[in-house]
Amino acid sequence: MSRFFKAEQLKYRHTHLRGITVFMPLLTVFLSAWLTHSYFLVDSYNWWYIGMYPGFLGILCGMIGGKDKGKKNHTIWSLPCDMRKIWDAKLLVGAMVSGLSVIIVVFFTILAGKGMENVLHMQFLAAPSVGAQILAGVVMWLTTLWQIPFCLFLTQKVGAFFMFLIHMGLYSVLSVTVSLKSWFLFFPGAITARLMCPILKVLPNGLLLQPGQMTYSPQLARMENLYLGILAALIWFGLFWWGSRRWFERQVDLK
Repeated sequence: MSRFFKAEQLKYRHTHLRGITVFMPLLTVFLSAWLTHSYFLVDSYNWWYIGMYPGFLGILCGMIGGKDKGKKNHTIWSLPCDMRKIWDAKLLVGAMVSGLSVIIVVFFTILAGKGMENVLHMQFLAAPSVGAQILAGVVMWLTTLWQIPFCLFLTQKVGAFFMFLIHMGLYSVLSVTVSLKSWFLFFPGAITARLMCPILKVLPNGLLLQPGQMTYSPQLARMENLYLGILAALIWFGLFWWGSRRWFERQVDLK
């Protein structure tokens, strides 16, 4: 499996993948620090998981899936290899790069927050602890893994451009609204935003989780949702991984 993983990594040496992986998280942190000031420590994450991160994952999967799709997959389907391992290697690269992007967001948000407090003497209206921010990053990564097989599959079916439109369209329209519902576990795109409520004390719309806010509910602050949400997100990932893997393997027999 390591050979397939290394081979998949080599495909992106001369692409913009590394630059995008660093640029998009840093852009999120910079814009949040510049525009939100005293809400920076929660809005940096909220802007990331609501908008920038799904967009980044769409671009990432478009690059990973589109690399071979552009050649109609002939370069890999002609190889005497297990197609399941090739598909798994693509998922592993996606998971690794997405994890790196989350690490960058968390690290520079914490670093910028400390700088704004100690150098600029700024007081934040919402200031999650460092531990809470690290936990948010881990949960963010785990609950968005399902997007990788989902977007890779869509890239193979309809191409990177339409995959991005479908993915971002569904995510932007439904993630915030469904995350407030009791049945949020049944829409994987709503899980991350819901779980950030008890961790960062921020609502999906970016407002603080406190009584008086329009979408506030005591149910949103329950930590029990954290364990159920992570489990549900990993089940969604397993389903998308298994289904897309089976589909990709069968394509060789259909050619």
